[in-house]
Amino acid sequence: MHSVSVLRLQGTAYQLVLRIFPVIVLLLPSLLLFIATTRAPDNCKTMLWLGTAFQILVCCLSQLSRQGWRQPLGPSVITLYVIALGWLWLGAQTYEDWYPHFAQAFLLVVPLCVFAHQVLSESGASAIRKARLLAQRLANRKDWPADLAACRSLPEVKAFREALHIDATPALTLLNNKRPEVRVAALAALEFRQNWRRGQAEIVLQVAQRSHEPAVRSAAIMALANVDDRALIEVVAEFLRDPSWEVRRATTEALLWNCEHRWPWIRHAVRRSLGDPSYKDDGPLRHDGQLLTDEAVADLTAWAAEKGILGQRAALTLGVHYNRALNERPSEKLLPELRQQLSSLHAPPALRMELAWILRNGGELNRELLEKLLDPANPAPLRLIAVEALLGEQDHFEAMAALRDLARLPNREIALATADVVQRRLNIDLGLAIGQPLPPIHSRQAAEVTRRVMMWAAQNDVASARA
Repeated sequence: MHSVSVLRLQGTAYQLVLRIFPVIVLLLPSLLLFIATTRAPDNCKTMLWLGTAFQILVCCLSQLSRQGWRQPLGPSVITLYVIALGWLWLGAQTYEDWYPHFAQAFLLVVPLCVFAHQVLSESGASAIRKARLLAQRLANRKDWPADLAACRSLPEVKAFREALHIDATPALTLLNNKRPEVRVAALAALEFRQNWRRGQAEIVLQVAQRSHEPAVRSAAIMALANVDDRALIEVVAEFLRDPSWEVRRATTEALLWNCEHRWPWIRHAVRRSLGDPSYKDDGPLRHDGQLLTDEAVADLTAWAAEKGILGQRAALTLGVHYNRALNERPSEKLLPELRQQLSSLHAPPALRMELAWILRNGGELNRELLEKLLDPANPAPLRLIAVEALLGEQDHFEAMAALRDLARLPNREIALATADVVQRRLNIDLGLAIGQPLPPIHSRQAAEVTRRVMMWAAQNDVASARA
């Protein structure tokens, strides 16, 4: 407790010194003028008294200003000391004493030192020196997190990033380090950097191309996320097909955050990535930046009409985009456009499915649209969504008829989904476990559930014919 009290007292004293010191520095010219006034002969005192009063007035106005505490001290010090020097020179021209010369020297040296310090700070020399010290500290560090990705969030890395705002060279020197932890830390300090000198971005790109560690490649890609050179961006886009999911995710984030400017440069690489069977399990392209542009949405809509992995992943990506748009930037035109696409028989089926789930989860599927989706011309999964939504509200003759049609389809996947709706909405036991995922398509249980749902449809047909 005693040590804690001592630390608190020390902290309080330090804060007090920080507040008092600027006041003392600004009042010092007034004090020097006041001493000169007391030593001056009578014929010089009037000018020196006026100078002293003027200095005190300016100093008080500076301190009483609300911005005075937040602005740098340097300009005020230079102004007050130079003005005091002028007053002393005017008032002590006939003043034969050693003190005016001493005061003039002091009033001249102090603003020169302050000006030199200000120029040195604005030149960035101190920041570069700090960056080099931090780089050396990272290079010599022995205790690193076991997870390479965790190296990016170290406090030293955050301080290193702030110190690199002028020149990236101290971080680039660490990219030749043998330890991947050091390279990840250096690249994390360059993340989303805007100002690159000639050839520096190419060095980072070479690190991404040659490194065997996914964490290093990901950090290098994120460092290049703000590059505005088409040739570099097109090379970075090739990492959308990197063997590591971590790198593909980082590349998506780095490229699509500025989709409006870059889409013409990366669209072919995005298409190849979406259509590559090796990455079919990646699902949609997700990013936290700006929404996709109209040009990107048009391309993805066209790709969603194609068969295979490309169509599926393009539709999933559009689903993520539209879901974000509805939540983040809803507009009067967006919802009618999505409903129109959903009801259109010419829209890609995969995209219509995504839109159906989005609008259903958002409560935006009205009764008129749902009844349109019951039409046999629509894909079976889409009809099933409409059936479940309509039966969830009340009894619906057309929805029941569509449900029986779907139960008779010779497709086990559709049959299982239909059985799930029948069991949940109509409380008819068809052998599915409540609250559990649907059984595998080729399992014995799936075959039995399919037989039962088809029998249910046939029995209902017989009952309807007798009626």
